[in-house]
Amino acid sequence: MAHQYEPRRKRTGHAFRALAGAVAVALGITLVACSAPEKSSTDETPQATTPTTAVDTGTGPTSISKTMLATEVAGGFNDATNIVSRPMRNQLWVTQRSGAVRVIEIQTAWNLELGQTQRNGFKTYPGAVFDISSDVASDGERGLLGIAFSTDARSLFLSYVNKKGEIVVASWNVSDPVPPPVTIPAPPAPGPTVPGAPTTTAAPTSTTTQVLPVIPAPVVDAGSKRTLLTIAREGTTNYSGQLTLGRDGFLYIGVGDSPNGGVEKAAQNPESLLGKILRIDPGGATLADPYAIPPGNPFAAGGGAPQIWSLGAQNPLRFSFDRANGNMWVADAGRVQFSEIDYLPVSSGAGDGANLGWPYKDGKEPGPVTEGAPSSLVTPIAVAPSNGANCPVIGGFVYRGSITELQGVYIYGDFCTGTVKGLLQRKGVLLDDKAIGPQLGTNSIVAFAEDNQGELYIVTAGGSVQRLVAG
Repeated sequence: MAHQYEPRRKRTGHAFRALAGAVAVALGITLVACSAPEKSSTDETPQATTPTTAVDTGTGPTSISKTMLATEVAGGFNDATNIVSRPMRNQLWVTQRSGAVRVIEIQTAWNLELGQTQRNGFKTYPGAVFDISSDVASDGERGLLGIAFSTDARSLFLSYVNKKGEIVVASWNVSDPVPPPVTIPAPPAPGPTVPGAPTTTAAPTSTTTQVLPVIPAPVVDAGSKRTLLTIAREGTTNYSGQLTLGRDGFLYIGVGDSPNGGVEKAAQNPESLLGKILRIDPGGATLADPYAIPPGNPFAAGGGAPQIWSLGAQNPLRFSFDRANGNMWVADAGRVQFSEIDYLPVSSGAGDGANLGWPYKDGKEPGPVTEGAPSSLVTPIAVAPSNGANCPVIGGFVYRGSITELQGVYIYGDFCTGTVKGLLQRKGVLLDDKAIGPQLGTNSIVAFAEDNQGELYIVTAGGSVQRLVAG
């Protein structure tokens, strides 16, 4: 049966902007203050000069030199909330707040000369392939919020807010009427050569491009629903609901803090699932439990809710893992003064037990609660203040596609301005953070997706799916 949680709280009593300037770097050496106190955004008192320590950031570029463009590949997804690439299927799945799920097929061809897949079109299947609108409340920031797939693409995971205002995470079985091709056609073997023979031009024996089979619309079995988690919530905002499949095959779940989190510290309460990133193993279901707890979870052996992976989040709206190395990136949208981007490398556990700081910290500034703050809070690699035109940071992915100059750059966006940005870091030191190209309009960017080849897509609130390409 599903696990249901009423969060227990201990009483102790959306506008954002990217960093104004990049860290100064010369010859791969960055100067970092040793012990200078954080300067408040409202404190204009000059700070005393403090000693600095040279940090070797290694070799490589110190700024982002390439821009990007966005080209629309599909549209008409009313009030879109999220997007994901289905593993091994050349499909993008888009969720709509109402509860509808729609599918875009990335039509491809296999280039025999280059030995790679090339895109030659996008096809949107008519209507929804799945619809749970009868179970979904869509007022405020509620609705169908998150989507992910199992590694084998046969289980669909959705998170949504039900009619009671609870966060629900559930899974369904997915099948394909015609299975996708198991192997890629191999290029023809070169013909034998005879030393000294005259050069001749033979007539082509085959085309250089072979079209792969078109995969029919997938089928979601509505009767296979398995409710994994039901989490009680207050209010109509700050839900998060992000679902991400980790490289370990486990399901990671973002849950926003309660609207009163600054007072009640639900995000710091290890018995509450609010203000957390969770990790569960849906593949470990038994007759008694719909999922298993990965043994490496920080509270798997006790001391807190065993589902918790990271704590101290305000609204972990988007997070992802670098496909090249497993480093975790969390864009905590926040709701008070700042949103933040947290870099959680594998060398430090990739978020295992990480405390993102809320409500002890708001970005890099003191938060609404300071008493009792632990010393091991994560310092964001970048923050964005809430004043001005900018607002929630929409996390994306570390780019691992075909644009050489952008390899390793974290691509993300800003909802209110519609700006696509890039963040370059090395060894945890921020080197560059700036707009890198497409401007998609105000109140637009809601989610990014990474396809099987590492290329990135954006879905906008207006229902447009855009592919990012070299500028």
